[in-house]
Amino acid sequence: MLTKFTPFKFETAIPETVGVDSAAIAEFERAIREKNAVHQGYMVWKDGKLAASSIVSPYRITDKRHVYSVSKSWTATAIGIAVDEGLLTVEDTVISFFPDLLPENVSENLAKMKVKHLLSMNTGHQNDTFGRIATAEPEWAKRFLALPVENEPGTHFCYNTTATYMLSAIITKLTGMRMADYLRPRLFNPLGIEGVIWDESPEGINFGGWGIHVSAEDILKLGVLYLNKGVWNGKRILSEAWVEEATSSVSDNSKRTEPDWRVGYGYQIWRCQNNCYRFDGAYGQYGIICPNKNCVIVLISELGGIIGGSMQDTMNIFWDTIYAGIHECPLPIKKSCDISAHPYLEPPCGTAEVTSRSVRCEDNKYDIKALDITPAEGAMALTVYGTDRYAAQLICAHGEWEYNKLDHCPIRPCPGQLDDGEIGMPVEIAASYAVDNGVLTVSLMFVTSPHGMTLTLTDDKLTVTPTLKVAPTEIGLI
Repeated sequence: MLTKFTPFKFETAIPETVGVDSAAIAEFERAIREKNAVHQGYMVWKDGKLAASSIVSPYRITDKRHVYSVSKSWTATAIGIAVDEGLLTVEDTVISFFPDLLPENVSENLAKMKVKHLLSMNTGHQNDTFGRIATAEPEWAKRFLALPVENEPGTHFCYNTTATYMLSAIITKLTGMRMADYLRPRLFNPLGIEGVIWDESPEGINFGGWGIHVSAEDILKLGVLYLNKGVWNGKRILSEAWVEEATSSVSDNSKRTEPDWRVGYGYQIWRCQNNCYRFDGAYGQYGIICPNKNCVIVLISELGGIIGGSMQDTMNIFWDTIYAGIHECPLPIKKSCDISAHPYLEPPCGTAEVTSRSVRCEDNKYDIKALDITPAEGAMALTVYGTDRYAAQLICAHGEWEYNKLDHCPIRPCPGQLDDGEIGMPVEIAASYAVDNGVLTVSLMFVTSPHGMTLTLTDDKLTVTPTLKVAPTEIGLI
């Protein structure tokens, strides 16, 4: 049944009144910083109430951010709704949807590949096909179908992001709509979710396995829908049978070493310890559903790099703190915990005095070609020239953050990835600046992603330092 947009806000509660120990959340925050992990925010929902939520400025709970492979769980939900509507079954073969894209010789293994194999990462491919399929060139589905399928589908678990793209392509093939458009009246509107952006392939098909921009609050809503076995606010959105199947251990991934990545994989959903399951995205985007405690937890982060912590580290700390601090009965009320700001998110320190300047840069991986700096009333205007196609002016505040919404962005904070979701795409950047002993520092936080960067400009060089804890890049000036 199609539904118009219905606004929804979570009812809140003091953590202890629903059995959530505030001290456990505070301990999670302390422990995660000890690992030098860049944790950005959390939401804790239990027994129908939002018990705790916080996020580090300049991020906001409602920011639509790229959540990487959490996208996969939204895609699986779309397939579940389509199954409920009778558009397909998980036993349908993949080749049946694309008769015009098949290779001249269809192998036996390709012919055996079914929708359920795409969903459970059991397509039969020996290795992830992402790098061979997801390029700037079109015909991704055709290239996927032309690849060798080394193993019989259903016998070999291989995390395969473009398998999820094929699910999105199937939705578009069946409905004539992009998957985001298909989901709008069926999922987004009834859950009170608006403003979703989903990046597309050259053919106009939503990426499926990555590229969705949703908020932490949106992830929580999807988690609550699954915890309630497909029912949202008293209305069934997804069949209980689908939720049970999708969250069960369909694939055996026990050959992996990480405790929370080896206890089974469902339909684009990871099983994890303590009989829980989760939506899971790169750099630490989590929606953790704990049926045995009737709770859903959302964690958003930027993990990785040289010393930035690991996703398993975060899960270990989560089990020992937040999870252990969730109880069936109410607790004595304590002072609720607040997340405290991380140093890298503080605006730069120094004076507001800046002089006009224009510089050109040597070739670099960040695609920064040139910068124009202009004093503005109470702020600074920074024009960034990136690729030949894009340039953008950012207003940078002093001592606080100024938010800049751009239709196109000339630079990317996490270069080398097709799925940055920033360059050439709508983006929002929180910007702040300061000058210290003639050195200009500009912090740019891409709040539509987990990422950010600091630009430091001296007389003879520009230094780019990503928040991802990788080595700074020094760029000479021409």
